[in-house]
Amino acid sequence: MASKITSSGYVLRDSVNLFYEREGKSGSRTVLFIHGLGGTTNSYQPLVSDLLDFDLVRFDFAGHGRSSVPSSSSVESYVADCEDVISHLGLKDVVVVGHSFGGLISLHLAAKHPEIVKGVVTFGAVRPFPEAIQKALTTRSSIVRRQGMVAVADAVVSSAFSAKSLANRKAEVSFAREMLTRQDPEGYALAVDALAQSSAPVWSQINGKVIILSGDEDKVSTLEVGADIVNDIGPNAQQVTCKDTGHWHMLESPDECIKAIISVASDESSWHGYASSKLGGTR
Repeated sequence: MASKITSSGYVLRDSVNLFYEREGKSGSRTVLFIHGLGGTTNSYQPLVSDLLDFDLVRFDFAGHGRSSVPSSSSVESYVADCEDVISHLGLKDVVVVGHSFGGLISLHLAAKHPEIVKGVVTFGAVRPFPEAIQKALTTRSSIVRRQGMVAVADAVVSSAFSAKSLANRKAEVSFAREMLTRQDPEGYALAVDALAQSSAPVWSQINGKVIILSGDEDKVSTLEVGADIVNDIGPNAQQVTCKDTGHWHMLESPDECIKAIISVASDESSWHGYASSKLGGTR
């Protein structure tokens, strides 16, 4: 079943218009999706038809997809994007799902608003990078500003998928490339700069249930990075490893992503049962 959007539109934050869309079951637990660098609301399209018992909210953060390009950006400004969507739609008791950079943003949001964010699921969440990677990111944003998205899209895509996905999931790989090449170069470059300058959330303030999905072939957010995030958050966090998966978990391991979201968005016992059955010592 494809999406059946019940409402969509724009949220104005300062001078930026943030595009959002909503579907699913009104009055049920809200799942707020935050896409990653170079993504859009459609990053999560493979998951939504199996999650329609929940209230699903997706949005394009500033400079991405159908949202307008800001004059500047930072982790804090992207958290503010989330806050304005939450406020505009009156969302409460939210489970936040974040991919890559969106995973870091989701953890910042959870630390800042534990009264709203009751759980987090991240796919390949990143941490602040060491200096060498920061410099590489700054180089990437400079290339994009000079030459456009096509100059970096193929390198980004080829390094983001597992070997098996590159061979067998050609439609998904093409979809990721399409999202990247469609981005506004300045909006993307601003996000790359914000990622390069990012900071860690206050881990101790994240109180909800957290599942960190890690791809066993993820070069951006390795298994070790996922384990470090779990250790920083503490006993309410669990790590799950997705086999034959790179950095695009939603496109490479959608069933595992769906199970993780359901387990966190459902009752406490479901989460513990899921985590214990999947972990097997990966934490």
